[in-house]
Amino acid sequence: MKKRALQETNWTVFLILLTALFVIVNYLSYRHYHRWDVTAWRTFSLSPQTKKVVKDLRQPLKVVIFLARNDDIYDKVKDLLTAYSEASGQIKVEYIDPDREKARLQVLAQKYNVTLANVVVFDAGTNSKYVERDQMVEYDFSAMQFGAPPKMKGFKAEEAFTNAILDVLNPKKAVVYFTQGHGERGPGEKGEGIDTFRDRLAKEGDQLKEWESLGKTAVPEDADLLVVAGPKKPFLPQEADAIEKYLDKGGRALFLLDPITINGKQPAFGETGLEGVLKNWGATLGQDIAVDPSAAVPQVGAQTFFAINYSDHPTVKDLKLNKYPVLFSLAQSVGEGVASDKAYLATALLKSSPGSWGEKDLAGLEKGISKDPTDTQGPLNMAIAISSETPGKKTRIVVVGDSDLISDDLLQVGVGNLLFGLNAAHWLLQEESRIAIPPKTAVEAHLTLTATQSNFLFVLFVLVFPAAVIASGVFVYLRRRR
Repeated sequence: MKKRALQETNWTVFLILLTALFVIVNYLSYRHYHRWDVTAWRTFSLSPQTKKVVKDLRQPLKVVIFLARNDDIYDKVKDLLTAYSEASGQIKVEYIDPDREKARLQVLAQKYNVTLANVVVFDAGTNSKYVERDQMVEYDFSAMQFGAPPKMKGFKAEEAFTNAILDVLNPKKAVVYFTQGHGERGPGEKGEGIDTFRDRLAKEGDQLKEWESLGKTAVPEDADLLVVAGPKKPFLPQEADAIEKYLDKGGRALFLLDPITINGKQPAFGETGLEGVLKNWGATLGQDIAVDPSAAVPQVGAQTFFAINYSDHPTVKDLKLNKYPVLFSLAQSVGEGVASDKAYLATALLKSSPGSWGEKDLAGLEKGISKDPTDTQGPLNMAIAISSETPGKKTRIVVVGDSDLISDDLLQVGVGNLLFGLNAAHWLLQEESRIAIPPKTAVEAHLTLTATQSNFLFVLFVLVFPAAVIASGVFVYLRRRR
C-alpha cells in the first residue's frame, strides 16, 4: 500500500514539474520570441539595407494591410511585415480584410485616399504612401498562352516596402533630368526605349523631366541627377560646357554611352562630345567594341555577353552577393584616368572576363572577330564610379560603356540589369538606403520517385513502422503480465 502511495506521489510530483516546465518554456518563448530562417532563398529574412532603415526609425510607423485572407500573397506579406515589426518596435501592423470589414475599409480608404483593394499603406502621421500589388509580386505569364494561370516567380515586396518607408519619412522628391536632342533613348520606343527604368524611378517618387540641351548654357537649377542615355550624335561644345559647370558645382550624372560609329569607306569610331568632360573627372571612353567569347550569349555573338566580375562598391555590392549578371550588347570599355581635382577617384564597378578584349577594327567585325595587339586588352572596365571622400566634394558620376543595359529589351533577359541601373541612380542621389533589393525567388522543390521507390516507402511507413510499434507494445504488455 505504501509502495503504491509512493508511486502515485512520484507521478504527481513529476506531472506538476512537467507542467511547470511547460509553462516556463512558453513564457520565455513569448517574452524572447525569435525566428530562424532556414529557407534556401532567405525568404523570411530582411536584407541589411532594410535592417538599417528600420533600426534608424525615430518615430512611430503604422502599416495597414488591405488584403483578403485568401489572397495568394497574404501569408507572404504578413510574414514579411512581421519581420519588419520584430526589427523595430516603432512599426505597428494592422490588417484589414476587404471582404469582411467593409465599413472599416471605407473609413481607412478615405483617410489614406486608397482606391484599390490590394494595397499596403505606410503611415508616418503626416505622410502616407501605399504600395500596389504589382510592386510586390513578379509573375511569369508565359504559361497563359496554353490556358494556364500566371505563375509567381518572384516576391519583391521588401524593396517596395522599404522604399515606401523612406518616402513617408523623407517626402522630398529627387528631380531627374534626361538629356534629349542627340538621339538618346527615351520613352515609348518599343523595346529600344527605357520605359521600365523610368517607370521604376517614377514609382519610387522621383520627378522625371527632359532637358533639351541644344542652345542652353546651363543645366536646370533643380536637377538632382542628369542622365545621358545613349546619344547617337555628339554634344556641342556649349552643351558640354553646361554639363561641366553643373558637375563643378557638385552635380550628379549617369553617363550611358554606347560606341558611336561613323560609316564610310573606312568605318571609324566617332566622338560623343563629352570626352573632355569625362577626362577632367578621371574617365576615358575606350572607343572600341567589347568582345567576350567566354561569356557570350549563345547564337548571338561575342559582342553580347554577361558580366559578373563586380567590385566592392556600394552600387554593386548586392549584385555581387547574389551573383546577378549584367547583360551588355555592343558596348565599349571605360578607362580609369586621373581627375583634374585629385580629391576625386575613379573606381571600377564591373569588369568583363580576363579573356575579353576591346575590338578596335570596325571593318574586321564584318569578317570575324579576332584578338589583335592593337585591341584593348581584357579584362575591361564596363562601368566606373567617380566620387570623393573629402568633405564638401559632392560630385558623383557613373560612366557605363553601354545604354542597352537599361533598354526594355535587355531588362527582360539580363537578371541584374535593372538592379544595376537603379542602384547607380540611388548611389548618385546619395540614397544608399534605397539600393535595390533583389526579389525573393519563388522556389518549388519537387521529389521525383520511381515506382520501386514509391512501393518501398509505402511498405516502410504504412506496414513496417506501424507493425513495429504494435509488436513493441505487445512485447511490453506480455513482460509486465509475468
